[in-house]
Amino acid sequence: MLDFPIVPPITIKDAPERKLTTLNEARALVDELLAERRFVKWREMLQRLDAVKTEEEAVEALGALRELLVMEHLVA
Repeated sequence: MLDFPIVPPITIKDAPERKLTTLNEARALVDELLAERRFVKWREMLQRLDAVKTEEEAVEALGALRELLVMEHLVA
């Protein structure tokens, strides 16, 4: 499921700005954020993304990730 597409892509405030287009890219971003911030919510999100086995789980996990990124003011 790592190549599951994110539609529409999630644009991240970054230097330079980047777009998440697959579950694998989302997982890599959460891994980076976890290394920087060490917050429980990022660890839980990484576990949730790693546990994805079906399309439905991917959609739900990516929706939760989008919400978390918005709350953290990381979405452009």
